[in-house]
Amino acid sequence: MNSMRTLLLRLPIELPGAQAVCGVARLDMAQAGQRLQPSQTPLALLPQAARDEEVVAMVPAAALSWHRVTLPAGLGRSGQRLLAALAGVLEERLLQEPAQLQFALPPGWRAGEPAWVAVCDKQWLHAQLQALEQAGLAVQRIVPELVPPAQGHVWHALGDEDDGWLWCRSADQGISGWPLAAALQLPAQELAGAPVQTEPALAHWVGQRLQAPVELVDTGSHWRQALESGWNLAQFDLASKLRARGWTRLRHALAPLLTQPQWRPARWGLLALLVVQLLGLNAWAWMTQRQWDAQQEGWRQVLQQSFPKVTVVVDAPLQMSREVARLRQGSGQLGARDLEAMLNALGTALPAGASGPASLNYEEGQLQWPALVLSATQQAAMEQALQGQGYRLQMQDKVWQLRAQEGTP
Repeated sequence: MNSMRTLLLRLPIELPGAQAVCGVARLDMAQAGQRLQPSQTPLALLPQAARDEEVVAMVPAAALSWHRVTLPAGLGRSGQRLLAALAGVLEERLLQEPAQLQFALPPGWRAGEPAWVAVCDKQWLHAQLQALEQAGLAVQRIVPELVPPAQGHVWHALGDEDDGWLWCRSADQGISGWPLAAALQLPAQELAGAPVQTEPALAHWVGQRLQAPVELVDTGSHWRQALESGWNLAQFDLASKLRARGWTRLRHALAPLLTQPQWRPARWGLLALLVVQLLGLNAWAWMTQRQWDAQQEGWRQVLQQSFPKVTVVVDAPLQMSREVARLRQGSGQLGARDLEAMLNALGTALPAGASGPASLNYEEGQLQWPALVLSATQQAAMEQALQGQGYRLQMQDKVWQLRAQEGTP
């Protein structure tokens, strides 16, 4: 979906239920300076998406683990072979069975080069998507809240003093996070004076408790970065499931058109349009057949009037051509398929300065000779000249073949 407007839903870290709350924000990617205003909304009260809005689910950073891998060539961009290779490479690093996990590779990854793999619990993710679907929201894309940067590291202080987290995005270590209480125990060299991108509710805490430089950012500013990252966690079997759900939603959306009374005039109108189209096609086919039959009858009459001895007509143009050829032969005139006529046509079509064929073979209206040494321009000129005289020239197995064109007597 290429919509510039997005309904972004930050999934709750807990399983869906009465207490589960989603982060919600609407974003227009065409407005570069737009400020997000995320809100916390229970699953049962989530807003509906507009028709031109893309629905994107965002997986919280705490629900993902990140692993650096290098995959061999020949696996393809998707499929079971790639999934099996990922599971084999990561098996010793995972706390759960690979079958219980959802894997995702970055956009544009290449075999033989290191790449980050995002991993989350498959059952948790499927339960979240099912809850959104029951709320009437069809997810088209799934993005991670934070992704490793291309180089260096970036610190983020997100949330407020009650439930905030300190996060580090590192090109070498992936994504690391600490609740605020645990962040106080970090060694001073961890931050090393690096600025912390801090949401307003934590600006004072970071400056006073961490004693780190504060780079103040809008609440939810990293949500836009998540959308622009290009990541999509809906890969492998989850990608096909989302597509299947899309078709199911489309069928459900069309169901009222077929059943509800208020759509009865539209249904009758559509049926009338289909009937008119069908009648029009039948009328056009009938007229075309009539014209064809009239043309064939005209050819038949001309043939039998010109050659009364022909009593059975199968292919009038072809039969007329043959009868004309017989008349010409009977009167001593040359036809296009006669050797003398073909030699004359070849002689006039040969390019100036080009030597004629060393040998010729004539059989049943076809003249053959070994290929001549001609430039592309000379060959094109010869073919055009022969075509103008009613002949077709072609090469097969380095042998030129000259024949009269169809319909030439």
